[in-house]
Formats: sequence, structure tokens, C-alpha cells
Amino acid sequence: MKQQNSSVTVSPKESIGVEAAAHRLGISVGRVRTLLGQGRIEGAQKMGRRWQIPTRRGMPKIIPGHRGPKGNWYRKQRTQNGFIHANQHLLRLNRKDAGSRPAIALKLGKHSQYCHFVEVKGQSRLVYSPTKPSSNCRARLWMEVPPTVPVGSSKFETPVGTRGRGDAGSRRNESPPQISFTPPGNHRQAVGVPEAAYLLRVSPQRVRQLLNQGRIAGASKIYQRWRIPLGSRGLPQVSAGSRGPKGTWCHSPVQKTIIRINQAKIHTNTASNSCLPVIDIWHNGTVCHCHEVEIMVPSRILYRPHHGGAYSLWIEVATEVKVVGKGKDDSLHAHTFCIIRNNSKK
Repeated sequence: MKQQNSSVTVSPKESIGVEAAAHRLGISVGRVRTLLGQGRIEGAQKMGRRWQIPTRRGMPKIIPGHRGPKGNWYRKQRTQNGFIHANQHLLRLNRKDAGSRPAIALKLGKHSQYCHFVEVKGQSRLVYSPTKPSSNCRARLWMEVPPTVPVGSSKFETPVGTRGRGDAGSRRNESPPQISFTPPGNHRQAVGVPEAAYLLRVSPQRVRQLLNQGRIAGASKIYQRWRIPLGSRGLPQVSAGSRGPKGTWCHSPVQKTIIRINQAKIHTNTASNSCLPVIDIWHNGTVCHCHEVEIMVPSRILYRPHHGGAYSLWIEVATEVKVVGKGKDDSLHAHTFCIIRNNSKK
């Protein structure tokens, strides 16, 4: 008799939303909404503005279509962890030709994709093991995510001519070059809708709504793509509405706990066969160097090729967390371990 993974809880009478259904089925939120509009999800009902999707053994029941290819969604709940790692080949290509190819590889079950931004909405574990790569993704630096934790991803706009593996392909000849994503603070640059949504801490749909209302200063649409300039504080300038509650978007850069991946140390370890800790945790003015991090809170992974320096790839977590270090760091081959958890002080 097969034993089920204890990390997966099966509830036969559970009702979930659109995002949870997309995570369990392994498809996009837009695809789930399309199936709902076609009436192909069994028992789904709309309560006000929200969908309630019933599950059978933890999974939504999708009615097969009459034509077209067979759907590639999951029929059973995933029991294997998801894996996130950086493709070193793409990182080297971006440094060589100043490109901005998406280099973060996201593997959830049988689906894999490349992106610039990943949001993990729960617990995760970041591991660096130069001598023993992961057996699932063959990487020496990777992040493991439990199958029950939702994961979202996004690609930032890349200039034409620097598209690499994982890009959507080349655009038409009449499409102008797009300005790539730049770090906050450089007010002379412009960004697209996904980057503006990240900076303002709102959804891309909310950004498009503000653009259609003309409430983002200097925004212009060029060949079906929005170009949003950044203000003096490195954020899009959003004007207040004439009615309704005050906007909840970010008005100034938010101070966060940052986990940075030191690419220079990775190259040093590869060249000299050493085991220096490459994970740097910046928290409240202090830095902790380690090989492994247990992240007990939601996190965001970002890759900005044009950020410069040894830190073009990093992870952001909330400010009100506590960093606990374990292990010894008195030799090059000592394995150091840290835990990032909620700060319980109240």
C-alpha cells in the first residue's frame, strides 16, 4: 500500500479560490479563469466577485474539452518539493553581452520555466552545497519549496536582441527596444508593468487600471507596451484619486531583510575547489554569512542583470523577522546554518 506524503493534506470537501486552484493544477491564473468562463470546472460558483471552486481529493475537477490538445494540468496533488535555482550559463551570457535574459529556473513538478522574479508565499529552504549538487536540478545553489506553498513568477521586459533561453521569442521588426528593469533610485530610467507592480507592491492588474485612468505621471504606450518613468525616489509617481480610499501602494522604498548571493565567491569556490559561504544575510545593519538558510516567512527572489557588482541576484523577506545562526565558521569547510523566522516581540 502506497504511503502519502505527510506534507500534503487532502480535504475532500474543501473549496478554494482561483490562485489556489492554479497552484494545485500547475497552470496560470488566466487559464483557470478561462476554464471557469467556459464552465469546465465542475461545481464552481461565483460568490459576489470571488470564485469558490470545490475539490475532490484535494484537486479541482476539470471537464475535458471537445477539441484541441489534451490539457497538461495535474490530476493529482504534487508530493515533491519545488526547486528554484539560477542558471550559471545564462548569468555568464548576461555579463558578457550586457543582456537581461531570465536566469532564475523554476521547476514545479513536470513544469519548468525561466523568469526574473519569483514570489514564494510560505516556507522555503536555501542551500549552497558546492561538493554535493542537488539530485533534482543538478545545481549547487538552490531553494526548495514544499508542494503546498504557492509560488508565483514573472518576467521583466528585456531589450530586443538580447533574448536568450526562456524568452518568449523575438518581436516584430516594428517593435522598439524596451528599457530593462533598473534598481530603485535611478529616476532617469523607465520600467514596464510587471516592474512597476513590484515597486508599488500592487498587482499588475492594478497598475494597468491606474494607467488607463491616467494616474501615473509620464506613462506612455508604445506598440502595445507601457513605458513608465521612475520618479526621484525610484518609484512611479501615482496621483491621488478623486474619490474612494487612499491607495495602498508603496510611496517610498521599503526597508527589508536581504539575502544576497555573492557571485564572486561562487567563482572563487569553483576555481580553487573551496567551500566559502556565498549566502549573505543583511539584517538590521549586520551581515551573516552561511551555507544554508531556513526561511520560515514568505520571500521574493529577484534577478536584475543590470544592477551591477557581485550582487545581481538576491532574496527579500519582511523586516520584522529574526535571524538565528547555527554552526561554526572557524574554517573554510565549516557548514553554517541560519533560520529566518517571524519576530515574536509584541
